[in-house]
Amino acid sequence: MNIKQNWWILVLVTIAFIGILGIGYFMLFKEEKIDETKKAEEQKVKINEIIAQVKEENKDYSLEYESRQIKEIKSLVYLVEDKYKNIIIDTKTGEYISFEDLIKDQDKFAEKEQELLNLKYPKFIADTIINENPAKTYYVKDNEVIIYYDRLEFPYEYKEQVSLKINYNEVKKLIKFTPVLDSQYENEDGYNYDPNKKSVALTFDDGPTKVYNHYFLEALANNKAHATFFMVGNMMKSCEECVKNTYMFGNEIGSHTYEHMNIKSNSIANYQNSLKKVEDIYTSVTNDTIKLVRPPYGSYNKTNLQNIDDPLILWNLDTEDWRYHDVNHIVEYIKNNVSDGSIILMHELYETSYQALDEILPWLYVNGYNVVSVSELAKLKNKPLEAGHAYYNFK
Repeated sequence: MNIKQNWWILVLVTIAFIGILGIGYFMLFKEEKIDETKKAEEQKVKINEIIAQVKEENKDYSLEYESRQIKEIKSLVYLVEDKYKNIIIDTKTGEYISFEDLIKDQDKFAEKEQELLNLKYPKFIADTIINENPAKTYYVKDNEVIIYYDRLEFPYEYKEQVSLKINYNEVKKLIKFTPVLDSQYENEDGYNYDPNKKSVALTFDDGPTKVYNHYFLEALANNKAHATFFMVGNMMKSCEECVKNTYMFGNEIGSHTYEHMNIKSNSIANYQNSLKKVEDIYTSVTNDTIKLVRPPYGSYNKTNLQNIDDPLILWNLDTEDWRYHDVNHIVEYIKNNVSDGSIILMHELYETSYQALDEILPWLYVNGYNVVSVSELAKLKNKPLEAGHAYYNFK
C-alpha cells in the first residue's frame, strides 16, 4: 500500500471518528436538553402547586391582581379587610420574597421614590413620608408597583391614604426582574388637578414686588397650588425677573393696567393704551399674551366690557389683607367663607399675606380643594372665559 493510499485511509478514519464523536455529543446534548425541559416542566408544576396553595389559603379574600407577564416572579395581591396583601413568589426557587428583595440598589431606589413623592404631594405630606420612614405595603403589577404608606400622622390632620405609583420605566435599572415597560406612561403629578374635587382660584393684585414675589411662589409650589397674579405694568417693569419666575412656576399673569388705572372713569383710548403697555411688557418677557384683566378697585362699566378684548375677572371673597395685615384674619376668613368655585382676592404687597399662605394652603388641600389659577378653575368647571363678560366666581 503506497503513501497516497495510507493518507486517504487516515482521512477516512479521522472523519469516521469525528462523526462518531459528533453523534455522541449530539446524543449527550439531546439528553441534556430533554433533562432541562423535564426540570423546567417539573419547576412549572411546582410553582403552579405553590400558587394553587396560596389561592386556597386566601380563598376568603378578594384576589385583586395576579401578574402574568413577568417571568422571574409571580405576584398575587389580595384585599384583606381594607388593606392589600401582596404575595410574591420567586419562580426559580419557589420561595416567598418581598419587593425589597427585588431591588438592586436600595439607596438609588429611595432617591427615585422621594423624587416622585415630591412630584405628587405637597411638601408637608412628602416630608412626613420621607422623614418618618413608615411601614409600606407593595402592590406589584406587571408594569408598575404601587406603594402604600401606613401608620403616619400628618400635620393639618390629613387622613387620606397616601400611596405612590412607580412605573418600571422609572426604575428599570434598579430592579432584578424583567418588567413590562409601557411605551407611554405619566407619573402622578400634584398639578394634574382632579375635576371631581372642589376647586378655588387664588388671586394676587398689585404686584410684582422684588421683596415678596419669591415667597408667594415658594408657598404655592410647596402646596402644589397655582394662582393668578394680576400685575401692574409699572411694577412689572421694575421687576421683570418676577414676571418671568411667576410664569415659569406655572402660574397665570393677568393685567391690572399699567398704572393701577380706574378704567371706569377713563376714556377708551386711555385704558386701551394702559392695557397695551402691560401686554407689551408681558410678551417681551414670556413670549406669551395676556388673557385676563382685573379692573383696579373692581370698578368697570358696560363700555369697558365692550372695548376690552379679554374677560374681566372680579372676586367673591375679599380677604381685605390690605386693611388688616393679620395672618389669623386672612386664614379664618377663608376657612369660614370658602366654597367650591370661589375666586379669592389677596395682594402681593404684604408679608402677612404670604405668611397666611403657609397655613391656608395646606388646610385647603386637606379639606379637598384644588387651589388653581382663574383659567384653570374655569376649565375645571367647564366654563368658557369670554371677552365682554365679567366673572366673580365659577359656581
